[in-house]
Amino acid sequence: MKKILQICITLLLSALVIQAAENSDQEPIRIGTMVQEIQQALKKSDEKASLETIAKYGTDSRYYVMIRGWLHELLKGTQSQLEAAKNPELQKKHSQREAFLKQAIRRIDLE
Repeated sequence: MKKILQICITLLLSALVIQAAENSDQEPIRIGTMVQEIQQALKKSDEKASLETIAKYGTDSRYYVMIRGWLHELLKGTQSQLEAAKNPELQKKHSQREAFLKQAIRRIDLE
């Protein structure tokens, strides 16, 4: 009986180790997918789905700090470009991007 219990525990631990290894292999893929989806959302800031994509990942407590920091740095860059822009078209473009980034940050902060 003791031998069977030891075998069962060994098999269970082996299964857990294998599962942990598989999960750790999947984590970089999941994070890479998340980053790519957010990058696409940032490129298509005029689409409502873009804000939803950012909110989906930004409200996940595991990634909140990283995504909020990313958005904040983009916002600072956009504001700098807006201040330097002389062309009205560029000013409009940067202004729209600034509004989108502020909205995205607000959205993940509030949820």
